[in-house]
Amino acid sequence: MHRKIVVAAVALAMLIAPLSAFAHFLGNDSVDGREIRWEDYTAYDDARGHANSTWDALGRVNIAPDSATTIADLEWRDASRSDVSWDGMWSARTGADLIQLNSYYLRNYTTFKRRAVAAHEQGHALGLAHSYSNQLMNSCSTCSGYNTPQSHDRSDYYSLWP
Repeated sequence: MHRKIVVAAVALAMLIAPLSAFAHFLGNDSVDGREIRWEDYTAYDDARGHANSTWDALGRVNIAPDSATTIADLEWRDASRSDVSWDGMWSARTGADLIQLNSYYLRNYTTFKRRAVAAHEQGHALGLAHSYSNQLMNSCSTCSGYNTPQSHDRSDYYSLWP
């Protein structure tokens, strides 16, 4: 009898308790010693600046330009590719990782959307994977309607960078 009550209580708790959110991590990132040092080779300085300052404001990982005394962890570059469907892409590489902003698409985007793409890709550089549709890290960077990290994005970030 006691076992049936325990099983019933556990089942009831599972039904009424909110579901735990899942963390979305890539398993790699551009962070080196709690910082990302970046080099700028993009025409989309406003979008890059927005992405860097938005994530940097969360603390825990310093995002700063490369200097003469540091080694770059990340490069921001432009591409113009009509043969692909991506408007931005983060890639892990030997040496500095790469964020490419695809001007084929971005040149027709609003400032808000360009900022969304750049902030989304910076999230990948920080080790975050795609998450839910109402978050910046949604698989479609311009579909969520956000250009700053949302609640689950921030939760994933703080879980990854305690």
